[in-house]
Amino acid sequence: MKDVFFGANIEQACTDYKTIKKTVMECEAQGFDFVWLSDHLYDVGKPQNPYLECWTVLSALAEATSKIRLCTIVVNNLFRHPSLLAKMAAALDDVSDGRLDLGVGAGWYEEECSAYGIPFPKTSDRIDMLDEALTVIKRLWTENRVSFEGRFYRLKDAYFYPQPKQKPHPPIWIGLMKGRRRMLEIVAKHADAWTVSSLYLPAEKEYADMCSRVEEYKKKFNRSGVKIKRGLGIGCIVAKDRPSLAEKVQRFKPGSVSIGSYVAKQRRIEGTPEECVERLRAFVDLGLTYFVMNFPDVDTLEPIRLFGEKVIPEFRR
Repeated sequence: MKDVFFGANIEQACTDYKTIKKTVMECEAQGFDFVWLSDHLYDVGKPQNPYLECWTVLSALAEATSKIRLCTIVVNNLFRHPSLLAKMAAALDDVSDGRLDLGVGAGWYEEECSAYGIPFPKTSDRIDMLDEALTVIKRLWTENRVSFEGRFYRLKDAYFYPQPKQKPHPPIWIGLMKGRRRMLEIVAKHADAWTVSSLYLPAEKEYADMCSRVEEYKKKFNRSGVKIKRGLGIGCIVAKDRPSLAEKVQRFKPGSVSIGSYVAKQRRIEGTPEECVERLRAFVDLGLTYFVMNFPDVDTLEPIRLFGEKVIPEFRR
């Protein structure tokens, strides 16, 4: 079995830092490789809910933990100027002793941006902004003084010290919702890894085509020899036995959807630890080796312990 890495998506809505810290420390104790926090200004679909900002929480977690990697899934490029994001990331990489993975996306939720007065350009411009932003960030991380003249961003004699602890820089993840040609080019040009959500994971043939296009685009950017890792964010309900599983599936289905129709359409993993292992192996066969597990009951710690004790060891043999 090739190397497979597991992380947990940590809930930021309707919770507090003490709960998040306890959850992340349990993930570290149970052998998870990384945790991911989302970059939103409010709970998507429920803006009245309390919601903790990701960078502030990650900074605190960097001090509270010692081994687990800290990741963003994914930073909205529209929220911060790339020079500021580069500085924030370099500082967090230092605080965490080189444990930051920077996930970045073009931004997709127009309603959230409108609510907070953040401009929301058309799709093609947002994608081009992401390309420029990643160019700026990587140059700031690896050069002592940067000048840049782009369509969206301009820098003049920007000194950048200290640079990130990781060399040449923290891994860059790019999150995709769909297999747009331009986004796949940006993956090929900038990414160390790319991830899709199970909500948008296409059929096996289409996914294989996306991967082939990334490999082809790498030639355009002289990165043919670079291995870009592939990840998947996926919901997971894991339970010790079938009766417990049935109760959890019923409890965590969307309220407006019948359980039968939901199970028919869902793209999440549901099962006992043994069943979860088999489902995950099918994804590994597609070339996916990084998994961001989204447990709806993550703050109870039960799925973390079950997954850590029964699932992760099966991929460490």
